[in-house]
Amino acid sequence: MRAVTTRAIGSVLLSMLLAGFLLLGALPNHLASIRFGGLSVLWWYGGVLAPVLAVLVAVRWLAGPPSAPPPNAQRQALRQAQRQE
Repeated sequence: MRAVTTRAIGSVLLSMLLAGFLLLGALPNHLASIRFGGLSVLWWYGGVLAPVLAVLVAVRWLAGPPSAPPPNAQRQALRQAQRQE
C-alpha cells in the first residue's frame, strides 16, 4: 500500500476519534453522563480510550519506515571518503 494512502487512512481515523468525542457529548438524554467507576463515559472516552487508540493509529498508520538515502547520495559519500584518504 502506498505511503500516501496509509497516511490518509491514519489522518481519517484520528479525525474520527476526535469526532467521536463530540458525537458522544451530543447524545440525547445525557447518555454520556452514565458513570463507570465513578467517572462518566465521556471522561473514559476522552481521557483513556481515545488517547490510547490515537497512539495506536499514529504508530500503525502515520509512522513511516526510516528512509534510506538514495543510491546516488551513497555513491557520492563513498567517493568523498575515498578522496579524503
